[in-house]
Formats: sequence, C-alpha cells, structure tokens
Amino acid sequence: MKGADVMTERQLRRGDGMSRVYTSRREPISEPLPVVKRAKQGGQRVVTVPDADPTAAWNTFAQRQQQLRNGRTRPQKYVMVARTFAQTGVRATSGRMKAVRKLPQSQSMPVPARSSAQKKGSRWGWLWRLLSLFALLVVFILGGHYLLTSSAFRIAQVNVVGTHNAKLVDEIQQMGMQGQNIFLLNVTTLTERIGASPFVANVDLSKNWPNQITITVTERVPVLLWQTPQGVYSVDATGVVIAPAAQTPTSAHLITVIDGRKLGKNQMVQPGTRLDQADIAFAQKIFLRLPALTGITNFTLRYDNSSDNNGETISGSYTVVGPGGWLAYLGNASDVNPLENRLLELRAILALAQHQQVSLATIDLRYGLHPVYTVK
Repeated sequence: MKGADVMTERQLRRGDGMSRVYTSRREPISEPLPVVKRAKQGGQRVVTVPDADPTAAWNTFAQRQQQLRNGRTRPQKYVMVARTFAQTGVRATSGRMKAVRKLPQSQSMPVPARSSAQKKGSRWGWLWRLLSLFALLVVFILGGHYLLTSSAFRIAQVNVVGTHNAKLVDEIQQMGMQGQNIFLLNVTTLTERIGASPFVANVDLSKNWPNQITITVTERVPVLLWQTPQGVYSVDATGVVIAPAAQTPTSAHLITVIDGRKLGKNQMVQPGTRLDQADIAFAQKIFLRLPALTGITNFTLRYDNSSDNNGETISGSYTVVGPGGWLAYLGNASDVNPLENRLLELRAILALAQHQQVSLATIDLRYGLHPVYTVK
C-alpha cells in the first residue's frame, strides 16, 4: 500500500500483530513475519517479532513442498490449437491448399541483368573447363600410345612350370607369345590353345609385369598303353589318348590293352582321341584283380567288338587270353554281373578243368550266373 512502512504489497495487517502472505494460488501461509516500525525523527528503527509456535511454520513449509511434488507428478495436459497463417507465417501442410495466384506482368519482380564482369567471368570459366578436358584427353591418348607401343611392355620371357616334358615346353614357347604387348595378350584364347594339347590336363596363365608371363601346366598321367594297328599310345584315367608310347617316359612300366576292333577311318585312335572312361577303369581293375584271384599273371587283355543277337556292333568287350591259349570273355563295365563275380566263376572253371585234366578252349562269363565253357 502506498505510504505504509510496516506493510508489504501483498500483506494484510491483523489485529494481533500477525501478517498473512498470499501467493499467486491464493493459499494462505501462517508464518509470522516481523513487523518493522519507523521510529521518530532522528531515532532508530525497531524490529519486533511476534510470538508464534515454530512448529507451525515448519508444518506449513512441509505442506508446500508436498504440494510442489504432487504438482510435478501430475500428468500435464496439452491442448492442440490450430494456428493460422497470420500467426505462424507458414501455410498448412495438409488440408485444402490455396492456389498460388500468379502476379501480372506489371507487378512481377524484374530479373536483374548480368553485368559485363559476370558475363566475362562465366565465359572464362567455361573456357578453362574446356581446356582442362582437352588436356586430360591428350594425356590419356599419349599414355595409351606409350603403353601399347613401348618395348618395355613387350613380352620378353615365357616361363613354363609344372612339367619336365621338353616337347611340351618347346611347343608352348613356340606359340608366338614373345614380342607381343602384354596388355594386348588374349589370355582366354591362349589358355584354350595350351589346354587343347593331349599332354595337358589343366593350365593357368599369369602376367608378371612388365614383360613376362608364367604358364603353370598340370600334365596328364598315363595309366596304361593302348595298342592299335596304327601304333601304341598312352592313355590317362579319363580315357584321353596322350601320345605315342615312344614319347611317354613311363611307358616301360605300363600295362597294355590290345585293341582288336574294326574301326572306320574317322574312328581311328590317335593323340587327342577320347576313349570311354568306364572301359579304361574296367581294364585297370582286370589287371589288378585277375592275378589276385586266379594267380595268373601271364595273360593278354584284348578289347574287341561286341555285337547283339542281330550281329550289330553295340560296344567293346574285354577278352582274356590265358597262358594255355584259352579265351575268357569278360564283357565290359556295363554288364549287370559285377567283375568280381565273373572272376570268381573263372577261377572255379579253371580249377574244375585242372581237376578233370581237360584243355579249355573258351569261357564265356557274360551271362550272369550261367557261365559257358568249351574244351578243345
């Protein structure tokens, strides 16, 4: 109140000297406040504190703290109020949108004309970009010409590893790789040419920069010799005819199959020809199991034409020529009766002939469990 020295703006005087303070929530607090009295002119101010119970002030303080805590824990409620364009300055992102009205030509903002300095700067920037592109193109052309024509990138040495066959190494090195540009070397075509050799089972080619290449060769391993009217050739396990026996270093330790078939001119066996892989495996098994089951080691294995009941040739068939001149027809790998059973039947017939002291002429084991034999 104006002119009151003992009252504050929010205090009310009570008759008993006590004052109440009202907060913005209009909640009374019964805490006694000191009363200040102004002394007379020239005197000192006298401050008196009315008598009050201290526990009442503490209880009031505790109540206020509890009310504040309750207010914080109470969930707040928010109310969404739509704002207008005039309030926010931003148009709504949804709802009905107001079409933008195009201003007439007289009210539109004129586009400022570019100055001569700006035009000149843009012209020079475009020119510099063009010159940079031209310089890069020139560098690219000159670099490519150097890489393709320089002698530093021409193949000077061809290294062949993985084989000791001098004939094969010489054949690879004579394929015209030396002197070619290493960037222009067609690896795929060259690999196919080397892999087409009957000596080669697998090949890998790698470039050793700047002017060397390394060719890693895996040779075919011969497993037997195949004798034909045209000559004797080595054959690997997959049936590929490798080379003549004279060009095979291990030919002296290989077994021989005599091919007695009557073949046409286009069916002749020669290096690069592929025989039936199953027949090659069947011949290897005969050479392994026949001596073990019968004790016969001095025999000859022939591969002849096999015909059906009409006399038409259908496949090859193996025949064992025994030491006494007898012939044992074993058939081939496609027969239902396993080779082990056929060899056991052969052993039984040989034992029976020895017991009866007869000379065998033929033994046909191609009919399952019903072998047929003839005597001389």
